[in-house]
Amino acid sequence: MGTAFIGKAKVRVALYSLGATFAARPLFDLENTSRFELNFTEEEKKLADYRSASGGTDASSKRIDTVSGSMDARHLTPANLALALWGASTALNATPIVDEAGFKIVPNMFLPTARLLDTAVAPVVKKGATVIDTDDYTVSPGGILIASSITTATVVSGDSVTISYTPKLSHDVQALISSAPDISIHIEGINEIDGKYTIGKVWKAKMGVAQNVGLISDDFAILSLNFTIQKDETISSAGSKSQYFMLEAQD
Repeated sequence: MGTAFIGKAKVRVALYSLGATFAARPLFDLENTSRFELNFTEEEKKLADYRSASGGTDASSKRIDTVSGSMDARHLTPANLALALWGASTALNATPIVDEAGFKIVPNMFLPTARLLDTAVAPVVKKGATVIDTDDYTVSPGGILIASSITTATVVSGDSVTISYTPKLSHDVQALISSAPDISIHIEGINEIDGKYTIGKVWKAKMGVAQNVGLISDDFAILSLNFTIQKDETISSAGSKSQYFMLEAQD
């Protein structure tokens, strides 16, 4: 006898690879995921009953048109963002950066550093060998804000300056650098009602780009992701095995 269902699950994703089996692909955890749904659309053909003046259907045929899915990741991790934005993420070290160039000192101008700046370590701003007085700028994680007036001797508005600083350990996300990736999905779910488990495996799906990325919000961020399930011909269809996805539910 069945029971009602309220699902919670861990969702893991890996890039699809023809050179590896589903089990061998490096699945990573999307972490807290508040929604995972599969959606189906069908195509129907109808033959009208031409012998009846009142109409009706003589025959009909239905077939699946598209199997798609959607999920809401609630942690904006570098890996999740790279997946959602068709990009890549790289770990960045905290090696001090010396004399980063390309800046000009202009009153009230913001100078964005190439890396996330560690404000606990005082940066050094210089014009050549001349060190800019710290009264002439303020420091934030994104860079240097020049004061409304410049007091350092021999320094005038428009002079080129360099910034030496210590960056924070971080990850970058380079967005939209590849086409839509093919992915595999593993769902490890549990029914809140009876504590029984359900496992789902999507063999191959085409990943859609994120619907939105809320970097400013009054509420917790939602990274909404869509995908289209595709036929995976590396999966043997022998014995009525699906080449699209499978579910296994605990008795």
